Amino acid sequence: MAELLIYTPQITQRVKYIFQLFFDSLIRTPYNITTDEAVFRDYNGPKLNYSTTDFPGVKLQVIPSRLLVENDIRHQNLYVSRWNQLDIFYATDKGSLPFDIFSATFYLVSRYEEYLLKKSDEHKRFPHKNSLAHKNYFLDRPLVNLWAEELKKIILTEYPAISFSENKYSFIPTIDIDVAYAHLGRNIFVTIGSYLKALSRLQIKTLIEKKLVLLRLKKDPYDTFSYQESIFKKYNLHPIYFFLAAGKRSSYDKNIPPGSKRFKRLVKKLSSYAEIAIHPSYRSKSDPKIVAEEIKMVEQNISKKITCSRQHFLKLSLPDTYRCLAELGITDDYSMAYAGTVGFRASICTPFFFYDLKAENVLPVKVHSSSIMDGTMKDYLTLSRADSIAVIRELVSKIKSVNGEFIPIWHNHSINNQGRWEGWRTIFEFMMETGVK
Repeated sequence: MAELLIYTPQITQRVKYIFQLFFDSLIRTPYNITTDEAVFRDYNGPKLNYSTTDFPGVKLQVIPSRLLVENDIRHQNLYVSRWNQLDIFYATDKGSLPFDIFSATFYLVSRYEEYLLKKSDEHKRFPHKNSLAHKNYFLDRPLVNLWAEELKKIILTEYPAISFSENKYSFIPTIDIDVAYAHLGRNIFVTIGSYLKALSRLQIKTLIEKKLVLLRLKKDPYDTFSYQESIFKKYNLHPIYFFLAAGKRSSYDKNIPPGSKRFKRLVKKLSSYAEIAIHPSYRSKSDPKIVAEEIKMVEQNISKKITCSRQHFLKLSLPDTYRCLAELGITDDYSMAYAGTVGFRASICTPFFFYDLKAENVLPVKVHSSSIMDGTMKDYLTLSRADSIAVIRELVSKIKSVNGEFIPIWHNHSINNQGRWEGWRTIFEFMMETGVK
């Protein structure tokens, strides 16, 4: 099979990275890159000219901007327009595409704009409202995947004999275990403190529930693990459980002690049918020493190395978080999401390796986009159950149309079907069924 030969005047780390993403991961066709005009001119196979130089007889051309040959981080003066019902930027006045598809993709997947952040939210996170995607109303679309489909069509128009391998749609349910149990597993001081707190607020129902649970007369309301297992087995799903294992309790890290027997038993039980992963704590702040300790606390209960991670509170600090994960041997991260809204933080639903803009190199950490979370639907967007089902249906349809990954985020406490989460098992089960269809 003839490979696509791409001409570009300069092969930078950014150029190599984005071509690998497009031609190895998105449209999946063999390719090679050359800076030699004569080699490109004499090649008899399919060609793509990524330059301003005109080559007689070569119709497939993308005019480059400067972004992929720069080696620093600077303000980008972007204007978003429309083409083929898709948003585009880095527009050009000639070429097979009306924009530099490679620079635009690099800007989005490298999370370039997050390095330029001047104001973060209360958890020092990049707010979705500051993103180019939100401001231009394409956050709910896997725009990079859609661009890739257009590029594939254009290549086939010029070279009908060229072949592409197809990606396959996949569904990976994920559960964050921030607090494994509502009442069980605490030491005596935390238990007494929670009693006094509930008493001071006259939370009589909570006090009664706590007493019944501790006396083993009622099941802990956060203990939904047997229910989850039944649903996952019903649909033949292999979930990922992200365990919070902070060594110190705080306002944001309220997990039960990771050295306790109850914590260890739960990890072992879930590892029998699911992937066990780490949920680096709020206090870790991407500190390799702290995250390593947390990984060790979870890893000692299973017979394999932990390679997957998702940041607690989705606290991403670029590039520090991914440097930390790479140093610790984490190969796959699932933190690329916004807490405040549904959609695609990097405008893509195909996994990709993280590009470190400050070091100008690729880190060996594959990024998986998580596009929807239980708390986002209920607390941030305040969606009704009916509206949540509609959003899930539309989101899954968009991901399936480009053969991407559908990765939702749930928590064990959100599917207990009690209190503020009453009725949400219906949403959870709808999502599981819709995801596998």
